[in-house]
Amino acid sequence: MNLKAICRINTYRGAQHEGGCLLITRARIAAAIVISLTLLLFALPVQAHPLNNGYSQITIENRNVDYELSIPEPSLIGVFDLNKDNVLTVDELNSERAAIEDYLHKHLELEVPAGLLEMQLGDMSKTDKSGIPAISFQLRFTAKTTVDSLNIRYNLLFDDADPLHLNFMVITNGGDVDQTVFDANNRNYHYQSMVQTGPFHSAFKYLLLGVEHIVTGYDHLVFLLSLILVASRLRDIIKIVTAFTIAHSITLFLAATGHISVDSRWIESGIALTIAYVAIENMFVRSVRLRWLVTFLFGLIHGMGFAGAISEVGLPEEYMVSSLLSFNLGVEAGQLAIVLLVMPYLLKLQRTRHYRTIVLAVSGCVVLLALYWFIQRI
Repeated sequence: MNLKAICRINTYRGAQHEGGCLLITRARIAAAIVISLTLLLFALPVQAHPLNNGYSQITIENRNVDYELSIPEPSLIGVFDLNKDNVLTVDELNSERAAIEDYLHKHLELEVPAGLLEMQLGDMSKTDKSGIPAISFQLRFTAKTTVDSLNIRYNLLFDDADPLHLNFMVITNGGDVDQTVFDANNRNYHYQSMVQTGPFHSAFKYLLLGVEHIVTGYDHLVFLLSLILVASRLRDIIKIVTAFTIAHSITLFLAATGHISVDSRWIESGIALTIAYVAIENMFVRSVRLRWLVTFLFGLIHGMGFAGAISEVGLPEEYMVSSLLSFNLGVEAGQLAIVLLVMPYLLKLQRTRHYRTIVLAVSGCVVLLALYWFIQRI
């Protein structure tokens, strides 16, 4: 066989190899798109934390229990939207006052040792919580003697409107501050006045609140996991997580202490866009040497999101600094636990031949989910 024939054969084989690689690449991209769309069908029902969150502020003064209840407007539309325009107006609320009061009576109970407390519904108004339209209800419960303990049964929305609903409750009784969170699996809470409440008790409560916030804050979790998805070295993961921690701690303290203030709707929308950006970057960029810098900048936005959450439950004036530090420590503890749990599987996954396909699929799903969140929040 002469030299020209050999060259022709090698050229043909090279073309076949390039064509085969191109087909494989296209197949991987097609598979990623199909998987992304499939995953999206399951991901769309998942709401980022502000869309389902309700807030309760209970203030106890001797025999009176004042209860400010805030519920996301989207969660109430299916129950009280008379003209079916997906918007609740004050006129609609007032026209449905009797039905609303009956609904609250059946699904929200406060009890003292002497028996159930009678509820009185006061003002109803539209408000805004973490960038989400909400309805605020002013309730009053009255006991025959001074209230030192309460059994609270919270059954709103779980069974008839929003099974993913959460309600963050803060109970204030003089210098005594207590917190809890209600969800579909935790509907009862017993409050007992703690005469010896001090900084350690308050710090522990806010530590748990911080852990719970990061664990139930799906958007923050998606952002964090997207950040480390393409990190191939432990050193890169440590730099990314450290940058996120420092950045969101800065803006959390500044926003929570009132030094900076940004409309919560813009913050929540911005968080969604940071998630989309990181996911898109994962699809096209394989080097993460400078990701810590992007993470730091975006972490500043997420820190203001954390501050918005803590502003809804409030900080005790006497123990503001210790409670804020404990909340941040709780966020870091929850974040670190999740990273440590995921990291071994992630590093193992990176050694498989399907790793890049999985990255494309997951990132495509995250982009669509983040844009879905953005549209809802803006």
